[in-house]
Amino acid sequence: MKYSNGWQVYLTISRVTCLFQCAKVEFFTVFGASALNLEQNGIAKISEFALETSTFGVLNEYPFGTMMSIITIIVVAVFFITSADSATFVLGMLSTGGTINPRNSVKIMWGMMQSAVAAIIVYFGGTQGLQNMLIIAALPFSIVVILMGVSFFKSAHQEQGYWKKQTKKKEG
Repeated sequence: MKYSNGWQVYLTISRVTCLFQCAKVEFFTVFGASALNLEQNGIAKISEFALETSTFGVLNEYPFGTMMSIITIIVVAVFFITSADSATFVLGMLSTGGTINPRNSVKIMWGMMQSAVAAIIVYFGGTQGLQNMLIIAALPFSIVVILMGVSFFKSAHQEQGYWKKQTKKKEG
C-alpha cells in the first residue's frame, strides 16, 4: 500500500506527538504520585527539598535509588549537551549567512559564548531573572509557532486537494 506524502507527514506528526505526550503523562503521573505517596505517608519530606534536588529525594527512597539518580544525571547531561550543540549549529548557520555546514571555528566560538553566559548566570545566581526573561521572550515566539501550525494545516489541506485532483486525472 502506497501512501501520499501528505499522509506520511500526518502519520509521522500524529504518532510522534502522541508518543511523546503519552510518555510525558506517564512520567509525571508515576513520579508525581510517588512523591505524593512518600509525602502523605510520612516516609519522606519531599516538600522540604530544594526544587533542584526533589527528584533525587524521591529516587533515594526507592530501590536502586543511587543508580537511578546517576541515570537521571546522565539523561539531563545528554539533554543539555544536545541542546547546546543544536544551538551552536543554528547560531553558526545564522551568523554565516545560512551556510548549511558552518566552519567548526564558528561553532566553537558560539559554544564558548554560550558557556560564558551560562557560567556568569550560575556564578551570580541570577537564574530566576533569566527564567522571567525567557518567559517574557517566549510569548511572541509562541504566537509565531501557533501561526506556523495554522500555516502547516492550510498547506496540508491544499496538498490534499492537489493529490485528489492528480488521482482523478489518473483514473479519468
